[in-house]
Amino acid sequence: MLYSNEQLKISFKNYLKDQIATDKVELTLEIIEIAGNLASDKYIQIKQKIGEQIGIKVNLNKFDQSVATATVVNIIESAKTKGHGLIFQLPVPTNFEHLVNETPTNCDVDLLCQDNFKLWAKGFLPPTIGAIDLVLKQILNKSEPLDTEFNQFVTQKLDLKSKTVAVIGQGVLVGGPLLTYLKDRGATIISLNKKTVDPTSLTKLADILICAAGSPNLVDSNWFNKETIIIDASTSEVDGYLSGDIQPENIYPSNLLCPSPGGIGAITVLYLFYNLLKLHHSLKNTYES
Repeated sequence: MLYSNEQLKISFKNYLKDQIATDKVELTLEIIEIAGNLASDKYIQIKQKIGEQIGIKVNLNKFDQSVATATVVNIIESAKTKGHGLIFQLPVPTNFEHLVNETPTNCDVDLLCQDNFKLWAKGFLPPTIGAIDLVLKQILNKSEPLDTEFNQFVTQKLDLKSKTVAVIGQGVLVGGPLLTYLKDRGATIISLNKKTVDPTSLTKLADILICAAGSPNLVDSNWFNKETIIIDASTSEVDGYLSGDIQPENIYPSNLLCPSPGGIGAITVLYLFYNLLKLHHSLKNTYES
């Protein structure tokens, strides 16, 4: 069975829109895209659309690989000075990766800077991890988040002490941070990479399977049992189309699948804007104290 995130999207969007209107704050997200691809372009379009809907300005700074490093640095410094949110739309060419790591902490809505541990310590989560957190809360608690109670829903800490969670992939964007999140929530963790021997024997032990390998259609029903909750957190381009790691047609009727595309993508974007709002509040409190 496919998981539906429609009510979660609506409640999250309404919450952000109301908070921004109540605060009477003007928020801006700067996106730096260097030599993008179909998947990254799609995510940027979603960010622009949702930003417009909730009242956040989204500036796209789009370049090819010939862009001068100084040009990119100027955008970073401007965002830092103005208090704008800043993301590099991944992937970025190798010669610009160091700039991602140097994103100023007060702008880093993606939590990819070298000091991101400071944001983790304040309760921030990387957007994809935050989206997974919200989806798991909805599924495991069997509750629909209401607009009026969404702040409590998004901030409550999920207890995973009774769950075994298998994570396929150990990348910097999803797999790696996800291990930190799961450890903090008390889960029993199975972490797999491309060199793992007999991976399906391990993933079948999991109550929850989260795929972040970036390998289209890698996972079928041989990887999980009939009651496994499955979250596909990967999106890749295949022949001009977007595909996740999971083969959605090859799951059991009793499985609950959060697919890709169409699953956590929009929730991830909303969580990105949630981080931007939290950063604004954090900076405001710092200046007022």
